[in-house]
Amino acid sequence: MGSKTQAELLVDDVVSALTDPPEGQTHAGSDLRAQMERAAEDVDRRTAMTFAGALVDSLCDDPGNTRRLEALLILGLAHPAIVKRYKISLAAEGRRLAVLLENAGETDRARGLLELLLKNEPEAREVERDLSSLMRREGNLEELVERLMRNAEEQVEAGHPQDAIAWLQEILLHDPSRRDVARMIRDIRYAEVDERKRVSRRNRVAVLLVLVSTLLTGFVVREVKVQRAVDALPAAETNDLVSIRQRMAGIDELVDTHKAWIGMFPLLQERTRMRERADTLEAQVAQKQREQSRRAEERRTIADAARVQGVEAVEGGNYSQALAHFRRALEFGSPTWEHRDRTSADIAALEAWLEENR
Repeated sequence: MGSKTQAELLVDDVVSALTDPPEGQTHAGSDLRAQMERAAEDVDRRTAMTFAGALVDSLCDDPGNTRRLEALLILGLAHPAIVKRYKISLAAEGRRLAVLLENAGETDRARGLLELLLKNEPEAREVERDLSSLMRREGNLEELVERLMRNAEEQVEAGHPQDAIAWLQEILLHDPSRRDVARMIRDIRYAEVDERKRVSRRNRVAVLLVLVSTLLTGFVVREVKVQRAVDALPAAETNDLVSIRQRMAGIDELVDTHKAWIGMFPLLQERTRMRERADTLEAQVAQKQREQSRRAEERRTIADAARVQGVEAVEGGNYSQALAHFRRALEFGSPTWEHRDRTSADIAALEAWLEENR
């Protein structure tokens, strides 16, 4: 029993140290912000942990004790490590304390607590709603609307139109007669729709630019590849029909493979010129071949005639003259002349006979 009394005395001392107002000031008029700053300055971290442990234990036995809960919140705001250590929800406990304070008639203190919690946790919308409801119950509708309007303007400046609309809708909830607020909501929505359209247009333009860039990149890569293939084509000599035909075949293969590219038309013009040159060379070759055939036919005719003369001379017994005719036939006969072997044998036989009968 004695130890329990001692613990309670410790808790009461902690509460007094944290919540008692300065000399000459009532508890109801004390400033929670100043108390928090004093706790942060005068109470070190280890002592704060000890105080918090005692307060948490005491609140488990008496959760409705306003001053102990207030002392715990002051410590939690002053030393955030306590919140993590004991897993305290400042927003939830603060809202509960605000209700207790308002029920106890300490409306100003409840409002100050909620404002302090909002400063510590600006995104705590449930605390914001409790503060708005409290201000409305106090009859501070004009001040409430002004504060909500500031919140809406801040969200607009931050680029959060939906959050701004939520604050403006809350104004209409408290004061439905505010047509200007309803108009602001419509303007923000129209602006948001316009912005979405602009973003959509920008996105479409960006996608188009990416596609164009991709196509251009692919086009350039393809052009470089084709140009390398053009550079690798075999060269053509003006009077070399074989090299001309090889280059023409290479050009035809490129056209069939790649269909169209920037440098295709000059290459096709070159192919036309080479075709004309090839036709000229082919005509010259054909003419030369015809001339060679004519000369070959003339020589074969002379060879055949000389051979016949040689045979006739042999039959007439004029062997020297026959030898001359056969030699002339062998001279004009081509390597593939059909009577070459026989004529060579006749020449050899006549030369041997003439030598023996000299």
